[in-house]
Amino acid sequence: MNTTRNEFLRLDFIQALIKFSNGKISEKEANSIANRKLRLTDFSDGSPLAHKGPRWLAKHIVRTMTFE
Repeated sequence: MNTTRNEFLRLDFIQALIKFSNGKISEKEANSIANRKLRLTDFSDGSPLAHKGPRWLAKHIVRTMTFE
């Protein structure tokens, strides 16, 4: 995966985290989550996540979080 695609996926993931949390996750916190999660995630063409995408992953992560 090239840098442009990586950056696109990263930005899409960050925006999705903020959207699906209804603004409860700040941009700084979303960036931190992206640093941790995307480093370990494979979005190459053959992986299941390539089909589901970064928004699916963000929605899944937000569902597992608890907010005050």
